[in-house]
Amino acid sequence: MNRSLTLNIFRAARRTAVSTSPFTHLVEVEHVFPAGAFADAPAPWTPGEDFAVVTGGVWLRKNADGTQTAVVAGVGPKELPAADGGKWTEEEIWTVTSADPDVFAWLDDKAHRVTWALGREDVEITREPYAGHPVEAHDDYWHAFQLHHGFTPTLRTDGRYALTLACAPNGSWWNGPWPLADASSRVMDTLGGRARVRTVTNPGARTTITPAPVALMRQLARL
Repeated sequence: MNRSLTLNIFRAARRTAVSTSPFTHLVEVEHVFPAGAFADAPAPWTPGEDFAVVTGGVWLRKNADGTQTAVVAGVGPKELPAADGGKWTEEEIWTVTSADPDVFAWLDDKAHRVTWALGREDVEITREPYAGHPVEAHDDYWHAFQLHHGFTPTLRTDGRYALTLACAPNGSWWNGPWPLADASSRVMDTLGGRARVRTVTNPGARTTITPAPVALMRQLARL
């Protein structure tokens, strides 16, 4: 276990305000990996710079004519005809344009429900194979990484990858700072980089990646 990192995590945990709502006060460790890390990873695919990322594999664009266009990767198979009219057996990529906001209501949760718009005259849908598409290569790389390491890092705006782990000291020390310190140390030993420890209040006000330290610790222990 990385001694200095562990001490910083425990110091931060002791400084955490006592609260009956444990997950409103967290200790986080942000791992930023070396600049050359994951150089073999396929470049993230995007349907265009004017599309905003909704969630992994889902993009949305507001068009000048008042419509919206969504791109959803990895759709299906479902009890519908495939793009060629035959039995649907393989995943597809859907590009959907509509003026009805209800068509896009599930994009951040159950994006595949965009298939409910199939057959509507007011919705334009383009379907193409997922297999062989650049987004498949990107997904396959990080899926294999997830299976091996137990997490998927986030690509930052500066081009470096990062991972944020967190625990709630008010919930349990033995299921909080201890496994967080172990998991963070293993991440550092395995992939290098630098780590920054911080305390966070009301984390729901922003987005962060917080895999369960205990699960990650067990995954890394098998490497």
